[in-house]
Amino acid sequence: MIRNNMMEVIAIFLHLINGEAVKVPVTLMLSQSCSDKVIELVTINEEGNEILYKGKTVFAYYCKTTKGEWVK
Repeated sequence: MIRNNMMEVIAIFLHLINGEAVKVPVTLMLSQSCSDKVIELVTINEEGNEILYKGKTVFAYYCKTTKGEWVK
């Protein structure tokens, strides 16, 4: 997908290990990727082997625009 705005609103979909799915609307800069924004939202546990969102383990994630297009 080609983004031609300086910023755009996207949705990050986080699938947590407990089966919960979370949709997080965020603003993405043109210079950022989906992964860059996810890194801003999550934390790493003390052992460094789990990615956490609000204390819950993240299993997978992906990003889409408001039009439903995939964001890399």
